[in-house]
Amino acid sequence: MVGVLVVRHRPITNLVELVVAVGAPFLSLTAGAFLLVITVVTRRSVLALMAVCVLVVPLWAQASWYYVPRPVDVGQHVEIRVFSSNLRLGRAEAPAFVALVKEHADVVTVSELTPAAIERFTDAGIGEHFPYSLLAPSGGAGGIGLWSRYPVTAVDSGNPRDYTMAAARVQIPKVQTAPLIASLHVTSPVASRRDTVAQWQIGVSAVKAALSAFALTAGSGAVIVAGDFNSTPDMRQFRDLATNGYRDAVEQTGAGFAPTFPSRTWHPPLLTIDHILTRNAAASSIRTVYIPGSDHRALLGTISIPVNPPAL
Repeated sequence: MVGVLVVRHRPITNLVELVVAVGAPFLSLTAGAFLLVITVVTRRSVLALMAVCVLVVPLWAQASWYYVPRPVDVGQHVEIRVFSSNLRLGRAEAPAFVALVKEHADVVTVSELTPAAIERFTDAGIGEHFPYSLLAPSGGAGGIGLWSRYPVTAVDSGNPRDYTMAAARVQIPKVQTAPLIASLHVTSPVASRRDTVAQWQIGVSAVKAALSAFALTAGSGAVIVAGDFNSTPDMRQFRDLATNGYRDAVEQTGAGFAPTFPSRTWHPPLLTIDHILTRNAAASSIRTVYIPGSDHRALLGTISIPVNPPAL
């Protein structure tokens, strides 16, 4: 388990480290349980101490992220509901999707958005409830976009490399500084079942630069970045994104272990690779939502936006 802790605290550089980091929550439990069984059988106090250490140290790293809330006070605020979903190459079932978001969301961010998906979502009536949008559809997994109940103004998201992004200022009533909201999709480290860790590294590094640029652009205004990061909290590169004022919604709320991928299997999702990050804003709740036709569970977060953020 020392290896797990080492991998958690250094940047992922290869497929082996990736597998160890992704499996960290399960490896810790398995190894600890094995040692406990051996301890009971052999009645060795040294093994008992080892079992406790193997269990407690990695589990605390997990529990402190998922179950220890770190609330943020943003003063007078307006709450918005952000719904983020990977559409599985545009195959998410449009009627079910639109029925969900029209009841539960104010801003919808999507990845793997295809031209055909836009047609189906339009036919299902998404424009009636979300009349404003910023959409960049593409074949395969490269499409990205967002829909909003409120007016949007596109923001330059730089020159994405190994990630896709759509970013906009969203004019929310009563909020003096429009928050910057972005939909994100980072290249998978195992795209098409190949070793694409190098491309993923480039993508995550580029996203960090984009988040820094957003922080400068937004100033004291709120920033919300939601989407498929293809990264778990056990990956150092992802935790490095949650710096410079950015916070993960699960870490803020202590909402618990809520994996999102894969969702089209006989077993529950195992990997926490979809996230909502906030800056100068606070997440008060977040949960996962099953989406028919998608291989990811969506995220639904309630975010508090300051009405009048202080000038920097």
